Amino acid sequence: MSARILLDRTIHVSHSTAQAGPGDDPGSEPDAFWRGQVNGLCGAAVRGFLCLVTGLHTGYVRFTAELHPAEPPLGDGWEEAVEVSFRHRAKKLWLGGLMSDAHPVKLPAGDYRVRYCARGMAQGHRLDVASEDEVVDAYLLQFWPGQTGPDRIVRQTTEIAAYRHQANPKPALTDADHAERKRRRAEAKARRKIEDRRAEDRLRWGDRIPNDRLRKAARQANPADLLDADAVFTLAELDDEACGAVARWAAGRAVAVAGLEQVPWVVQALAALDRGEPLPPPFRPQSGADPADPAQVWELLNDAGLPLTTVILPAVASDGRMLEISRQHVALPAVFATAARPALAAAMNALWAAGGAHGEDGYRQFFAELRSAFPQLVR
Repeated sequence: MSARILLDRTIHVSHSTAQAGPGDDPGSEPDAFWRGQVNGLCGAAVRGFLCLVTGLHTGYVRFTAELHPAEPPLGDGWEEAVEVSFRHRAKKLWLGGLMSDAHPVKLPAGDYRVRYCARGMAQGHRLDVASEDEVVDAYLLQFWPGQTGPDRIVRQTTEIAAYRHQANPKPALTDADHAERKRRRAEAKARRKIEDRRAEDRLRWGDRIPNDRLRKAARQANPADLLDADAVFTLAELDDEACGAVARWAAGRAVAVAGLEQVPWVVQALAALDRGEPLPPPFRPQSGADPADPAQVWELLNDAGLPLTTVILPAVASDGRMLEISRQHVALPAVFATAARPALAAAMNALWAAGGAHGEDGYRQFFAELRSAFPQLVR
């Protein structure tokens, strides 16, 4: 069975290097291609990639790639030749220069031995730069099925190839080297995580640094700190019992300012909270412990026959816009909020709803009353 030509064309190289791989960035330091090798022309130590050295520094060289059923003979016309093992698992193989277009090489997935041959490498090195009309060096990749084995230098005739065989190969990493690299990667990952969290904190909290409890609760809560950051940051230092008490108090204040303290099903909900019991329907379904659909509560509110009043939301809670909305619809989520977990998120949600129900003109007084009711929030 004859060889199958996979590629035969000129390609543009730079820094005396071409690369064959699946098309993505190998993500490895340059030395990684040469770890544990003896040859310096074809680096194959990064799985799925081949780093191919050329004589020409920048410009066009000739590349041919062939697939053989078995090891082919080495032609007399090739001045340099090395062999490596190559495991190809990607759907496609691409060959191109470091900063140039890559070209498809239709190599089936498999384990191969690869022979990399060069001709005119010394002339290319002396020329240094070549246009597509000045090609002097040519390269051949020959693939055939084979088991993994050490790389080897098959033929070496030029000084530039000898230099590459001396300069490029790097010692294989020891177990201690791998352990050290693993430790450094873990440290770098931990540093990135800290830096990412600091960036998120600056975006969310400005110059203040939240504790882990507040940071976690904020993922599930409305930003009550926009209404009163000091109160929320101090609240985050209190225990769950205090947070629950704040949530219940805020729910009561929201109901009162919205004029809902005479609505029977709202009164029953507040009484249940005072007794430390779960919220009754309609704030919780008859059959389960999950919060009810708020639409059910809104329907009951509309049926209650109460005149709905409006409130202008605090500007800090509405991106500086003047938003006028039903006070009752802003207030009732404070009751829902008491069932939230963790308790700090419940308190933040209840404070957000109650503060909104007090409006732009009243939310500051609401937080002043909060501190009177809970002196531990005064710092």
